[in-house]
Amino acid sequence: MATHMLGRLVGNTGDPTNLSMVLNSSFAGRRGEFVRVRHREQEDGGASDVLARIVSISRSNVLYNSGLGQAVTELELLPGAHVTGEHIMGKLEAIGYRDAETGQIKMPRRALDPGAPVEPVDFQFLSAFYEFQEHSSLHIGNLVGYERGATAVPVYLDVNRLVTEHLAVLAMTGSGKSYTVGRIIERLVALNNGTVVVFDPHGEYGRALQGGRMHFNERPDELEDQRDRTVLPAICEAFTRLREAGAGVSIYSPQIASFRQKYAGANQELSLQFDHFEMDDLSEILPGLTEPQQRVLDVAIRYWIAHETTTPRDINRLRHYLGDGIEDVRQWDELSQAEAAALNGRSAAVASMKLSRVLQEAQSFYHSGLAGATDIYDMVGRPMDRRGRLVIVDLQGLSDTAKQVITALISSEILRAASSKTDRIRPCFIVYEEAHNFAPAGEPAVSHRIIKKIAGEGRKFGVGFAVVSQRPSKLDPDVTSQCNTLIAMRLRNPDDQRFIAKTSDMVSAADLEQLPGLSTGEALICGRSIPAPLLVRVGTKALIHGGESPEVLNVWGRFGG
Repeated sequence: MATHMLGRLVGNTGDPTNLSMVLNSSFAGRRGEFVRVRHREQEDGGASDVLARIVSISRSNVLYNSGLGQAVTELELLPGAHVTGEHIMGKLEAIGYRDAETGQIKMPRRALDPGAPVEPVDFQFLSAFYEFQEHSSLHIGNLVGYERGATAVPVYLDVNRLVTEHLAVLAMTGSGKSYTVGRIIERLVALNNGTVVVFDPHGEYGRALQGGRMHFNERPDELEDQRDRTVLPAICEAFTRLREAGAGVSIYSPQIASFRQKYAGANQELSLQFDHFEMDDLSEILPGLTEPQQRVLDVAIRYWIAHETTTPRDINRLRHYLGDGIEDVRQWDELSQAEAAALNGRSAAVASMKLSRVLQEAQSFYHSGLAGATDIYDMVGRPMDRRGRLVIVDLQGLSDTAKQVITALISSEILRAASSKTDRIRPCFIVYEEAHNFAPAGEPAVSHRIIKKIAGEGRKFGVGFAVVSQRPSKLDPDVTSQCNTLIAMRLRNPDDQRFIAKTSDMVSAADLEQLPGLSTGEALICGRSIPAPLLVRVGTKALIHGGESPEVLNVWGRFGG
């Protein structure tokens, strides 16, 4: 390891998150670089290395300050005098030291020594410091500043904590958040044999199976990262084998012809059971219903369930009871006097019209013309089923209400099956893309309640989620506060930065200052699935999916060319 000194600690050394150093030269350190400082925590203990990161650098020169102005050009030094006038300071934020007894990373409680040398670290030191467990972790990318060649430092995420303790991926558009999610989910499925369900509002992830065939990165041998060059072909092979075994990538979509064309018939059409909605959800599915209309709908659904005993129940029969069959409902002997009085034709007609509009928009519910209903156990798998799955629910082109209705019902079925006393599904990781539309702050959404429920209860039953958003400030803070791993990429909106600071105690002020300056594909990762906050350059994907901007000049072409 290099032992040369970059500079020395100066000033107050009692706050490990706000240390100052004098740099030996302007080339001695760079912003974001990792450094180490020798430190002894106990009087009778040995010294250890405290890892820290340079979060900011200031450089000034007494000869070129604004007070001197043009007078500096008239300054004449004595012959032989050598004055640089340079003043180079760095701000450090300690990450911690590894406790020799417990192996845990701890923050110093005793003040560091003023004047202590600040030294550089190399990739061996960082690799040993973070001690990633490769067999139970996921390689997300390499440490920024140490991402290339033989000195690359890989960064891993603990899979168990990532999947069950929820993840938030927050970044402005075009900074690589969908690409990052794509990297995570394909490794969860292909390398860890997991089940992932993606609610895909723009049809981006479905590109992996567009045209009915798998789309892979065709040039993994050209990758610079040796680990990716080895692993990406293995991921492609795993997906191919899983698909041959009836699992792997599968697409679920509404019963709309354009989806059949997009996937050349390789998609499965959703056939959800409307009676699996909880009654509490109905007011959010059909907002704006008056009390009589709500009462009519409630009675009609109860009548439908009581008289259509064969499951799955045909949704068109519910429409019938709200229309021509309302007289049958009126004759039901289980109605209370108040319910019977509320069953007038006008209320039924309005409730029927609003329900039909939602059903028409979603095009995803079971009726007798279909072979059967969507089975959540087929979609996710049972524990004894050892086949990994990447389930993509393509919601492209649907209204926001229809997207929320489908997302809410499938999420609810997943949690219900996961918490079954007798027949559970496999542990499942759910991805909510554009999550601010499914769990918005201060606005109603039918999917909101189930996402909050999974945030609170999902971990016990092996159900976790990732919320992915380009507008964090529009997300429900109760949902994001339950996310124990945070991947933050480039964010310039001050409201979004303040929201992250408010809802997560994992991000320091210095971390927030870095978010606007991150390059595409760079991410700040912190939380329980990683030993300490790290800046990471996300690696390459094997599957072709995710949100990539079109090359518009190629699409436009040239007139007459």
